[in-house]
Amino acid sequence: MTAADSRIAPRSLVVGIAGGSASGKTTFTAALKASFERDFPDVKLEAFGMDRYFYRGAAGGPVFVSPTSGESLPNNNHPNSADNARLIADLETKRTAPEAPDLIIVEGLMTLHLDDLRTLLDIKLFIELEADIRALRRLLRDMNGGRGNTDPHWIATYYRECAREGHNAYIEPSRVHADLIIRGDSDFDKTAPMVAAAIRSKIAILSR
Repeated sequence: MTAADSRIAPRSLVVGIAGGSASGKTTFTAALKASFERDFPDVKLEAFGMDRYFYRGAAGGPVFVSPTSGESLPNNNHPNSADNARLIADLETKRTAPEAPDLIIVEGLMTLHLDDLRTLLDIKLFIELEADIRALRRLLRDMNGGRGNTDPHWIATYYRECAREGHNAYIEPSRVHADLIIRGDSDFDKTAPMVAAAIRSKIAILSR
């Protein structure tokens, strides 16, 4: 490798975390970050949440018509529900920057579905959990606010008409790309440190 090549070579190890809505992706990511902060404080880490790139009804995002109400609603469970081009551009910029972090975690529904994003991942994780448990978790989460409508009937209807369809079409099939599948109801205080140690070993190998 020439000096010029070394300047443009990726500097960060990139880990992708995918899984269904309310499967435990964000919680596991937080546990993984905490494990690094506690056990491997020398590792500089940054997390990319795909949620921050969601259109959420803004121009450019996909919509669907609810069979129940006839409303046109944002489809947040479609591959084009986020500004993927901006996400990938930001990721490329961050991982090749002179001060690139040692580790970048990308977490979101479509992390393993999108071809252009998946090619940038060094390690691919999938958080699995049965549909009924995910649906109940989602209902309780959204009823507590922070995700828009808190009406349980609306939440359940949107899940049935949109989230479940998107999961079956895009998210569940993407698990075939995973290097490791983790239960969303496992003890993350135990699983996250083990995964962190494996990632730390990979970082050490790449930095030689």
